[in-house]
Amino acid sequence: MLRLLRGSQRRTVVCGRIAIKVPRLRRFRAGARANREEARIWREGWQRFYRELCPVLACLPFGVALVMPAVRIMSRAEFEAFVKSGAHPDHLPDPELYEDKPGEWGYLRGRPVVVDYAMRVHMTDDDIALIDPSVRTIEDVRRYFAP
Repeated sequence: MLRLLRGSQRRTVVCGRIAIKVPRLRRFRAGARANREEARIWREGWQRFYRELCPVLACLPFGVALVMPAVRIMSRAEFEAFVKSGAHPDHLPDPELYEDKPGEWGYLRGRPVVVDYAMRVHMTDDDIALIDPSVRTIEDVRRYFAP
């Protein structure tokens, strides 16, 4: 089964158990940057501290395509219930990796995951400066969570 989903920067082609994110033609640079950002976050190991991140399986050069496992996106009602539940992550300090909104969260083998965590590529330097310094980079995060 093949499905096509559209986001503001990228389109996602879901083919069976794989989801492939490709930049939209009119926003190619921004979409490719978002793909590279998600691949970087995963490669650096942020998922060890933020377990809700959906795995990145592969990223083609220049961010032309990003491959993730396909998930079942939460309905609005499921998302609202999830946010109200104790299962929803509430990070303090917040690294500002993703937006908490319907369509961004899904279930991967029954586990809630966020599928779009490239929010920082849309932020200005002033916005980035507002992120708590203890979670701004992976090195900061490692120090913050160190025993």
